[in-house]
This record gives sequence, structure tokens and C-alpha cells, in this order.
Amino acid sequence: MINIFRKKRKILADDHSYAKASGGAKAFKYTRYAIGEIVLVVIGIVIALQINNWNEQRKNANQELKLLQSFKIGLEKDLSDIDLNISVHTRGINSANMILNLLDSDQLYNDSLAKHFSRVMMPSFFVNSTSAFETLKSKGIDLIKNETLRKQLINVYDAQYSFFLKVENQFSEEQNLGLRNVFSTRFEEAYKFDLDSSDLSGELIPLNFESLKTDQEFLYYLKSIKNRTIVFVNFNYKLLRTHVVKLITAIDKEINKIENPQ
Repeated sequence: MINIFRKKRKILADDHSYAKASGGAKAFKYTRYAIGEIVLVVIGIVIALQINNWNEQRKNANQELKLLQSFKIGLEKDLSDIDLNISVHTRGINSANMILNLLDSDQLYNDSLAKHFSRVMMPSFFVNSTSAFETLKSKGIDLIKNETLRKQLINVYDAQYSFFLKVENQFSEEQNLGLRNVFSTRFEEAYKFDLDSSDLSGELIPLNFESLKTDQEFLYYLKSIKNRTIVFVNFNYKLLRTHVVKLITAIDKEINKIENPQ
């Protein structure tokens, strides 16, 4: 393209119809030639800068796309873990209700109850993926061009996940306190799980099932941990799930926007 401009400029420089047919024509010709050279250099610099800028934008867009794809993979794994843990805790709530109903209606003990006691106290932990967010922080948060999406990412990873993990830690401590201070004197042993079963079903066998029916401390703890689990699932876990689903949807839209520019 520069060669085309240069040929055109030479033609114009040689055209004496733009200058007086005098000795000044030659000087005018070289002045126009020099100006043409400067213009060509400027045009070349502008084009080079534009190409460089375009290449940089394309490079950043490719980095952003790969990072968003990593975010999506990590968040989908997080969502799967959230759903699994919700099912584990929901099963524990159902088992607690069944045990309380049996104790309240003065039913006899049967061996299947050991699994239900275990399900009430089944430990479960949210394991979230942080690699994509750490990569984003190292490269610079501005790599994500969509400001709204940036805010969503920061909210989920810096706020929602951090808050949830603190609540989960408190919940886990309440379970552990129950196992140490309540269950330890009323059951044979804790953490007895069948590692070969699909749901890691375990057993908590009571030393004296009949005494549990009038054991106020035990009944209070069992009702309390059931209520605490209900809040943990229906508020903390489901709120976190909502944020993760919304973020995955937003990332999907941004990926589609980058892959299919208008």
C-alpha cells in the first residue's frame, strides 16, 4: 500500500501544471516530493500502530476467551459439588425427622436406624475451584472487558465463596461438638463408614436406644442440628448455588460474544 502512495506522489511531483513554468518549478517539485515523503512516513507509522493495536487486541481477546472457558469449567465443577452436598445434607434432614418421629412415637429400635443416625452427622465439605480466579488476579482483572462480569466474578470468588466457607466451618464445628459432647456417651463409635458403598453410608449405633426417648440433652441437640442443617441448605447453599448459576450464564454469554463478534 505504501508503494502505491509513493508512485502516486511521484506522479504529482512531476506534474508541472501545478507550478509556474519558471525556475521555481524545480524547487516546488522537490518541496512537494519531500512533503510527500513525510506524509508517507506518517501514514506508515499510523498503519503500523493500527496493526500492532489490532494484534494486541486479538491477543487479549484470545487470553480472555481461554480464561473464561477455564472459569466455566471450574464453576461447573463447583456447581456439581454444591448439588452433591445439598443432597447429602437433605438426606440427613430426612433421617433426623424419621428418628425424631420414631422416638416420639415410642417405636422399637431396628438395625437400619444406625444408618439414619450416621446420615444426620455425615460430614460434607464444599471444595471450590480457584485456579482461574488466581490466574485472573495475576494477569490483571481488567483482562475481562465486561465490567458487569468482572464485578460478578469478584463477588462470587471474593465474597460469596469466602462467606460460605466461614459458615460451613461453623457448621462443621457444631457437628464435631455434638459428636464429642453428646454422641460420645450415647453411641458405640463415630466415623464408622463403609468406604466401598456409593454414598459412603456409615453407622452410629446407640448404646441404649430406649434411653434416648427421654434424653433431653440428646433430643435438644438432634432437633437443633436438624434445624441448623435446614438453614444451611435452604439459605446458605441454595443462595450460593444461585450466584454460581448466574455467573455461569453470564460467562456463557460473554464467550459467545467473543467467539461471534458482531
